[in-house]
Amino acid sequence: MLREPGGCFEQTSSNNYPNVMALQYMQTHSGVSPAVVARATAMLERGYAKLASFECKQRGYEWFGGDPGHEALTAYGVLEFHDMAQVMQIDGDMVKRTRTWLLARRDGKGGFQRNSRALDSFGRAPQDITEAYILWALLETATPGIEKEVAALKARATAAKDSYLSALAANALWLAKDEPFAKQLMARLAKAQRKDGAVAGAATSITRSGGSSLLVETTALAVLAWLRADGQHSAQVERAMQWIAASCQGGRFGSTQATILALKAINAYDASRAKVKAPGSIQLFLNGQPLHEVHFQANHKGTLQFPDLAEKLTPGTHTIRLEMKGGAPMPYSLAVRYAALTPASAPRTPVRVSASLPAATATEGEPVEVRVKLVSTSSEGLPMATAIIGLPGGLEPRAEQLKELVREGKADFIETRGREVILYWRSLAPEAVHELTISCIAEIPGRYEGPASRAYLYYTDEDKHWVDGLKLHIRAK
Repeated sequence: MLREPGGCFEQTSSNNYPNVMALQYMQTHSGVSPAVVARATAMLERGYAKLASFECKQRGYEWFGGDPGHEALTAYGVLEFHDMAQVMQIDGDMVKRTRTWLLARRDGKGGFQRNSRALDSFGRAPQDITEAYILWALLETATPGIEKEVAALKARATAAKDSYLSALAANALWLAKDEPFAKQLMARLAKAQRKDGAVAGAATSITRSGGSSLLVETTALAVLAWLRADGQHSAQVERAMQWIAASCQGGRFGSTQATILALKAINAYDASRAKVKAPGSIQLFLNGQPLHEVHFQANHKGTLQFPDLAEKLTPGTHTIRLEMKGGAPMPYSLAVRYAALTPASAPRTPVRVSASLPAATATEGEPVEVRVKLVSTSSEGLPMATAIIGLPGGLEPRAEQLKELVREGKADFIETRGREVILYWRSLAPEAVHELTISCIAEIPGRYEGPASRAYLYYTDEDKHWVDGLKLHIRAK
């Protein structure tokens, strides 16, 4: 789960915030390797320095550090810095001025003003969700003097049918000491829980996520609320936690917000429902036949793995069963990894990308232009979109030209990572078309094929559109 932070404020958080959650877990559980703790701490320090660099000149935070600050993203930052302060030293003055800026964005009517950037023109969350999220962040950090905003949230939540809004309000109103109303909202969430444990009934989230990410966010917020009520919703919590655990893929639970809220729910659940461990064994059955058995002691740390399973998964349908003797209830996951030069595109994604070269060959030292086109197929505005363009080896993008693309408004932010150029747009207008050219130099002779390019909505990253990698023959002079 530990990853090196990088990218914009939100993308840096997508790696840094899980590191915070992991370090919180390490510091409350014995037996964790000191080397792992040191690695996590070092990553957090680098992540914190990068996050702080995105503070706007006029205060508050924005994806790429440009004024004006963005209220909802700043509230997210307040939550992140609050959790980070529990495991490392951070600048208290920075946190104080960030909360002060957020409070200054109140409209005097129980709500908050909002950033006028394009993200809020096309991709913004509904007003009631934005204000509920900001208020939850302020209450989690014990911010005083927001009684008018609390009253406004209660009025909106009274008639709310949206589960995500109800979950935010349940957490916020409980923190505001209105426990009776918070419990009403928790009961409403219990009715929205599906048989598999997920909490349905949400239209969108603070990041306008969708699909599985939206389900994870809503369910995790519901768990955080239910855990406050002293066991009144134990059955709902157990089902929800089983569903959340099963939603993990490669150490992540979907988008950044989904992953963070899932980890917050897991840590809260672990702190309130931790069970006494006991020795035992787990036996793996494949297609009804016993394959392998792993024994463990009560003080076992880390994962229990069945390394000889993969080679037995031949083409076709298989049934896998785990059976535990002794032990105590514990989470489990099944991770399947495979490689494909061009993965299958998700049919639901509303963005399409194309990348092309003017010719299949180039001469060493010659300029090469990579033409990129991003298209929205939606008749509605969309939130933040990302396109990752794979470059053939031997091509070197010109850093100054990438900066010029941002200055010209061709993209809102661009960064490079390995053989890839990553493009960000804060939002997409209905049926938007963005075309640009990435200027490169053919540096090293050879025959190359770049990694596949892809595009997706940043907050629904399970749905990607993929295209084949670019091929280029660079001839020596």
